[in-house]
Amino acid sequence: MKESSSQKLKDLEAKVEDLERSVGQKQIYIDYLEKMMEIAKDDLGIDVKKNYSTQLSAGLEKTKKR
Repeated sequence: MKESSSQKLKDLEAKVEDLERSVGQKQIYIDYLEKMMEIAKDDLGIDVKKNYSTQLSAGLEKTKKR
């Protein structure tokens, strides 16, 4: 029984390590995308972040869900 508990603990520790690595990689990707949006805004004058308070232009209509 002791070996079983030890093996479970090792497996869980390995899983935690893997998940922490995955979260770290995702955070790097998020930081990268945020920096790219900042560069696009500063250098090109393009604001790529979605602004939920703006209204649709006259030519666009909301699509109906089927």
